[in-house]
Amino acid sequence: MKDDSIREQLVFYAQRAYHRGLVGGTGGNFSARISKGRMAITPSGVSLADTTLENLITVDINTYQWDPVGPFVASKEYRFHADILRLRPDINSVLHIHSPYATAYAVKGKNIPMVTDAAFKQAKVPFVGFAPSGTHELQQNMAEAIESNPECRVILMEKHGMAALGKDVVSAYDMADLHEEIARIAFLSETLP
Repeated sequence: MKDDSIREQLVFYAQRAYHRGLVGGTGGNFSARISKGRMAITPSGVSLADTTLENLITVDINTYQWDPVGPFVASKEYRFHADILRLRPDINSVLHIHSPYATAYAVKGKNIPMVTDAAFKQAKVPFVGFAPSGTHELQQNMAEAIESNPECRVILMEKHGMAALGKDVVSAYDMADLHEEIARIAFLSETLP
């Protein structure tokens, strides 16, 4: 797929995630691998609903170098996105969201209970201990989770949310949406007598 098409998908699915309720406010960040060892990532401080082709930031995944686009700068999580893409050549998109049910489990320091047929088919979901967003510590924690769980498609981030990984933007979005559904069903099943 050409870079322009990848960027268009990134914009579409960032906006879709916001309208689906997978993230609110200016939270979350989406990235996708593009040519020449680079990625496109959503900007810092901008709602995913307001993502456009004009405010995506290009980052070198090996050097972390990027240039602002007008007033827009890269998401503060750009380093862990770059690390995931570098460490996992099979992954071409990373979506970090704060979906309510999955994040509720992350806030409680619990793994999402895998209670449905769809859940049983999923790869292990590593749980990453808390570190403030945008920090070197969080970057290290995420890289360690990837290195220790080379087949994972989702990482649960304590008190923070989740990161979903995919071979493209669509599959990363679907993985995020599925794991939010799994978390919602698990939560609802726990509340039933």
